[in-house]
Amino acid sequence: MKKIIILLFTLSLAFFSFGCQKNQGDEFFTEGSEAYAEGDYETALEKFESALEAGISDKISYSDLYAYLGGAELELGNLEKAQEYYQSALDEDDTDVRNYVNLAITYRQGGDNLSAKELYLQALEIDPDYAELNSSLGSLYILEGDAPAAIEYFEKALKSDPDLAVAWGNAALAYAQTGDFETADKYLETSVKKGYENAETIREMIEKEKTRCPCPACRRRLKNHKAADSISGF
Repeated sequence: MKKIIILLFTLSLAFFSFGCQKNQGDEFFTEGSEAYAEGDYETALEKFESALEAGISDKISYSDLYAYLGGAELELGNLEKAQEYYQSALDEDDTDVRNYVNLAITYRQGGDNLSAKELYLQALEIDPDYAELNSSLGSLYILEGDAPAAIEYFEKALKSDPDLAVAWGNAALAYAQTGDFETADKYLETSVKKGYENAETIREMIEKEKTRCPCPACRRRLKNHKAADSISGF
C-alpha cells in the first residue's frame, strides 16, 4: 500500500511539473520580441522562426507572430519575405487595421502604390479615424497628382490627431499643388513646430511649385526672390 501511495505521488508530481512548464514557442516569441525592441533583427527573426516551428499557445496570436516575422524581414531588407509574412498575418486576422497597413507598406516600397491604396481603403472601412492611415493615403494621392483628394485625407488625419507632424508637412505640399501657397506656408510652419523632420525638403518642393504657378502674385514673388538672391550674392 505504501508503495502505491508513493507511486501515485510521483506521478502526480511529474504531471504537475509538466503542466507548469512554459510553452517553448512562447519563450522563443518573448525572446524574439526583446531582440526586436533592441534592434537586433537577425536574432529576432531566428527566435520568431523557432516560435513558428515550435508552435505557440493561445496566449499569443499567430497574427502577431507573422507580423513580427514580417517586421524583422522588412528591417533586414527582405521585402518579398516581409510581404509574405504580412499577408499571412492578414489572413489570420482581417479585423486588425495594422495588418493592412503593414502589408501596404511593403507594396509601397515595392512601387505598387495601387495595391497599397486598396489596402489603405480597406483598413479605413474598419477604422475611419486612424490618423496615420489617413495621412498615408493622402501621401499616395499626392504621388498620383490628386492634390484635392490628398488634402481631404490629410485634414481627416489632423482632425483625429492635431499633433501628427507629417500630416501637416505633406498637407502643406498638397495645398501648394493647388496654388494655395498661403495655406501651404502656414501648414509648413506648423509642421516645423510639431517637429517634422522633413520640413526643409517640403519647403524646397513648395518653392518649386511657386515657380510653376502662372498667377501674377507668384510671378512677383519669384521675381523678388531672384532679386534678393542676386543682392546677397555680391
